[in-house]
Parts: sequence; C-alpha cells; structure tokens
Amino acid sequence: MDEYTRTVLLGLGQAQIDAMFARQDEGPLIDDSEFLPLVEVVLTAFEKTECGDTVIEELWRHAYAVYDRMCKDAVPESTADENRKLMQSYFLGQHQVK
Repeated sequence: MDEYTRTVLLGLGQAQIDAMFARQDEGPLIDDSEFLPLVEVVLTAFEKTECGDTVIEELWRHAYAVYDRMCKDAVPESTADENRKLMQSYFLGQHQVK
C-alpha cells in the first residue's frame, strides 16, 4: 500500500473514532456496554481490509487514548491501563479481555 492510501485510511479511521466518541459525549448517552461494541465493530472492519498492521495498531491506540481521556474526565485518578482494560471488558469479539 502506498503512503497516500495509508494516510487516507488512517485519517478516515481516526475521524470515525473521534466522531463516535464526540457523539457519545454530546448525548444522549448510551451505556458503555452498548457503545463500545460499536467502536469495536468499526475497528474490526479495518482489520478485514488490506490497510496493514501499522494502520490497525494506530487506530486501536487512538481509540484507547480517546476513551482514556473520557474516563479521566469522569475519574481523574484512573490510569490508562485501567481504562484500557475497562474498554476491552465491553468488547464482544477477539479484543475482549475478561
């Protein structure tokens, strides 16, 4: 994949993640148990394309970072690791951590 296509796919994925979390932040809020599986579906869709492992890893990192920021707004003493595990606990697919 050429650099232009990689950049476009990465930008598209980050824009989708940002839009989903912005909408969730604006309300009406749905519970994380309903919202985060939707985020997982979007990210998993990128895994089924030929965009490459680097793009996929960057998109997952971006999603975890956005969720971490939202968690820290609600619970400032939470850690990035705790927030990542919390996010993963809501996933329904292979990224789920129990």
